[in-house]
Amino acid sequence: MAQQTSTRSRYWRLLSRFAAASVVATGISQLVFLLSYSLGATPVVSTVLAWLSGAIPNFVLNRRTWGGGGRAALRGEILRYGAISVGTALLAALATHNAESLATVLFPDARAGQVAVVWGAFVATYAVMFVVKFFLIDRLVFRRSRHQVPSTTRA
Repeated sequence: MAQQTSTRSRYWRLLSRFAAASVVATGISQLVFLLSYSLGATPVVSTVLAWLSGAIPNFVLNRRTWGGGGRAALRGEILRYGAISVGTALLAALATHNAESLATVLFPDARAGQVAVVWGAFVATYAVMFVVKFFLIDRLVFRRSRHQVPSTTRA
């Protein structure tokens, strides 16, 4: 029972820190996406710019959260995180591209309506991927820190 409580507590701590890192990265990404798309960039370009602006601080903050595996593990962590992050960005690019097609039909002469629909698709993609990414990052990216033997306490 104590082990189950400890595991549950660990996941709540990780989830809260992951959420905080995601809020920071999302804030940066959303600002870059809205600004670039509002100024006329395509949805795909805006998505890539937004992804780049949020992925780096997100990786750094998540590595601190999970503890990372030191210098030796950094390359593998970056590659695994990058694969997950690029996959998410590709899904967002696809969603925003399709949303723009819909938005131009729904709001042919209203740029604000188009921006709202495309931005909604961008936000929705990242909202769904939040849960998926948490488990992928925990199980695949920073896996070494999960298997570390807990230090013993002195009496």
